[in-house]
Amino acid sequence: MVRKLEPLCDKIGYHRVEAVVRDFYERLRADEALAPFFLPIADREAHEQKVIGYWWVAMGGRMAEPPVVDMIGAHSSLGITRSLLDRWLLLFQKTLEAHLEPELADQWRQMAEAVGDRMRAHVIRAR
Repeated sequence: MVRKLEPLCDKIGYHRVEAVVRDFYERLRADEALAPFFLPIADREAHEQKVIGYWWVAMGGRMAEPPVVDMIGAHSSLGITRSLLDRWLLLFQKTLEAHLEPELADQWRQMAEAVGDRMRAHVIRAR
C-alpha cells in the first residue's frame, strides 16, 4: 500500500484559512491587551491578506505571488512581552477551535507554537 501525504492546506482549504484569520483579527482588535498592536494597522485588508497567504504557504499551499513575511523584523520593535505572546497564542487556539475539527486545529496550533518559539527567541522583551 502506498501512503499519500496530504498537506495541511488541502485538509483545511483556503476558505477556512481565510475565515480563521479574519475571525482572529476581529478577536485581536477586541482584546484589551492586544488591540493596541492591531488597531493602528492602516490597511487592514492588505495585512490580513498577507497573513492568510503566509499561513496558506506555510501549510503547503501555492500562490502565484506568495507574500514576503519577515516575522522577526516586522515585530522586533513592537515591545512584545512573553505574556502578550502567550495571550496571542491562546486567542489563536480558541479561534482555531471555533472553526476546525480538533485534529486540524491542533496541527495548525503546533505551527503557531513554532512561530511563537521563534518570536520568544528573537523579539520578546522581559516581563
